[in-house]
Amino acid sequence: MGIFLLILIGMSLGYTCLAVANTLLMATAERAADFRVLRLSGATRRQVLRIAAAEAVLAVGLGTALGLAVAVTTLLGVRSGLSAQLGTRVELALPWGTMALTVGVCLLLAVLAGVLPARAALRRPGGRPLSG
Repeated sequence: MGIFLLILIGMSLGYTCLAVANTLLMATAERAADFRVLRLSGATRRQVLRIAAAEAVLAVGLGTALGLAVAVTTLLGVRSGLSAQLGTRVELALPWGTMALTVGVCLLLAVLAGVLPARAALRRPGGRPLSG
């Protein structure tokens, strides 16, 4: 793998992780009232944390599916254009291992960024949001 590709993947992964963690931390911190309603309706703390984790997994899954759809659509267009210009068949090569690693890191970070603020909100009396 070329050094340029490694740097590009590293920067993309870094910014993706930052965006995922920031979005889920802010969203989860503001949902203390929702967690309180779940607790009042009979859910245990563990069930509320599982819901927060499931929402994080769903967010990463949808993001992955949409990102893959956009990337594959774009790459198919590029492949078609290159095939026409070169007059030969161009193969589509996707780095499945790198993509799986990226999704795995984002998934781990998303679950942590969703569950940790939820756990903190459940511990505070009244379940007030972190911002006050």
